[in-house]
Amino acid sequence: MDEAEVKLRALIAEYQRTGVTRLPPEQRLCELVGASRSTLRDALSRLEAAGEIVRRRRVGTLITAPARAAHAGSLAYPVDLILSLSDFLAEAGADYAVRAVNIARETADDDDAALLGVARGEAVYRAVRLYEVEGRAAARLEHRLPGAFDGQPVRINALTDGITTFLRETENIRLTRSDHTITAEAATETLAGELDVAVGAPLLVIDCQLYAAGPYAVATGRLVFRPDVLCLTASADPALSAHRQSGTFGLTALTAGR
Repeated sequence: MDEAEVKLRALIAEYQRTGVTRLPPEQRLCELVGASRSTLRDALSRLEAAGEIVRRRRVGTLITAPARAAHAGSLAYPVDLILSLSDFLAEAGADYAVRAVNIARETADDDDAALLGVARGEAVYRAVRLYEVEGRAAARLEHRLPGAFDGQPVRINALTDGITTFLRETENIRLTRSDHTITAEAATETLAGELDVAVGAPLLVIDCQLYAAGPYAVATGRLVFRPDVLCLTASADPALSAHRQSGTFGLTALTAGR
């Protein structure tokens, strides 16, 4: 491991402790690490091969390795990487479980027709998963997807590890983009029962659409989190903001002690 790689790892660890999930541009990294651009790129390539970062054109260098951040051992999750919640929690070594899975075949409504590109009344699937983290109810994930891809019925019985893993490994669909709208709502009686909170308790809600090729989403989702277990963090790079590019958002799983 050369000096540039050692310094990059230290920089990544420092950023993770403060919840930052994006490295500065290469020119700034060269200054911080004290290395030439060619040496820096070699070190970045090794870190990317190790799965600790990912470099994206027009986006920058994103930190992908799960890490316990400084704020009471929380887990920083980068939403913009389209990473399965199950995969993230497993890679981070978190004590989690899927306490319930429910899959239902339904008919497409107007929203499904507009977002998924299916005809109203066609078959769609609704998949609901309830997660717990460190023994506490944590999240309710609900996804809707078409009943068929390219004319072939969806193999919904294989949906055991989350929607992104299912699309990638079972349907061979590589996601390229996800759009998120983040809001908050008070727990209804149903949500209160599923997430073990009082009726009216505040909940974090993320409505999302997952895209591959084509103009329509391959799945839509509504993710509801308990904010005392999972909360949202965000950081923004002023240089990117100046060019109207979006910041980086992350999900943080709080420890039971919080």
